[in-house]
Amino acid sequence: MRILLAVTSSISAYKTPMLVSMLKKEGHDIICAVTKNAQNMVGLKSLETMSGNKVITDLWQEDDVLRHININKETDIFLIAPADANIIAKIANGICDDAVSTIACAYTKDKYFAPAMNPHMWLNKAVQKNTKYLIEELNYNIIEPESGNMACHDTGVGRLADFETIIKKITKENNKYKNIKFTITSGATKEWIDPIRYITNTSSGKMGSSIYEEIYNNGGNSVYIEGEVNTSLNVKGNDKKIKIDTTEQLKEAVLNELDNTDILIMAAAPLDFRPAVYSDKKIKKQNINSIDLIENSDILASTKEKKKKGTLIVSFAAETAENDEELKNYAVDKMNRKGADMIVANKIKDSIGKDTNKITIFFKDGIFKSYPILSKRECAEEIVNIAVYEWKKRMAVIRK
Repeated sequence: MRILLAVTSSISAYKTPMLVSMLKKEGHDIICAVTKNAQNMVGLKSLETMSGNKVITDLWQEDDVLRHININKETDIFLIAPADANIIAKIANGICDDAVSTIACAYTKDKYFAPAMNPHMWLNKAVQKNTKYLIEELNYNIIEPESGNMACHDTGVGRLADFETIIKKITKENNKYKNIKFTITSGATKEWIDPIRYITNTSSGKMGSSIYEEIYNNGGNSVYIEGEVNTSLNVKGNDKKIKIDTTEQLKEAVLNELDNTDILIMAAAPLDFRPAVYSDKKIKKQNINSIDLIENSDILASTKEKKKKGTLIVSFAAETAENDEELKNYAVDKMNRKGADMIVANKIKDSIGKDTNKITIFFKDGIFKSYPILSKRECAEEIVNIAVYEWKKRMAVIRK
């Protein structure tokens, strides 16, 4: 693999020649790009010696005047390690005033960043906002900083991730979902009243996109079916995205993919009903007093007869339950009636529109697992890990 390694001005920059050496020993080709300030912390000659390639420091000194564009053709991934607060802010705001930030603006392949800075800097609201933007809007994969003692003698989260962690992340050696085929649904559906009006719900799609990122980052293959969401997701690699509008379109997309699905994760929030009559002309307000609704097809229930042997179905239940017992009753009843294998339940007030969630996962045998409030990314990791474990157990029995 050809890796473009950008080095910025964290004190951790002095470690990067060792990272280059480790990557080279595994057979990867490395091209380094170093910011002006980082040159005070790491020797260019050591990076050139370890990588065997000239270090990019100034685009004006490059023989190729389109180096910042053409580097896409020369490399497979872009890794910023360490990523300081300055480069995170520049990339998030589209600033291109040096080699690294200009390359970042034009890079179109897989992108990773490993933040490293003082704990107080890491927790700064502006840094967190910019970090979130890189992940959610610019499709960067974060390699989370670790907790520990810092060079500045502070203790906390901000230390550069361990090199083995970085290498596993970018080379996908940790392919725990390799060769497993997922279908993920995400977001809300719409049901049209007339050409400009529709009914929908407030699902943001954050849970579905977090599940997709968890699977992609661990080597899984996904078909991502997206309805109405706050932020549309760009799938990566060979993954496929299907954009849908109505509940019927969502049903059709899910059923079409079932034959090629090992694990179906139904994180979307389809509408249970639609207007009984659609008007192909805008309805004037004086001509309508009420809207009659009819029930939509039950997508989850329809998968029971259509799925292939071994496919695991993960359902979701967001409820206005008053207490945990009521939530359990709703969720278990839905799981059993509709043939899901496990169901992820939560109270609507704990999740809708938020970056966090408080989930409980229920299983067919009556066992359940409750979690504290977690980020949706952390929830995604738990959900996918458990789904894969359950699927592998099922397949072991089938293969006997």
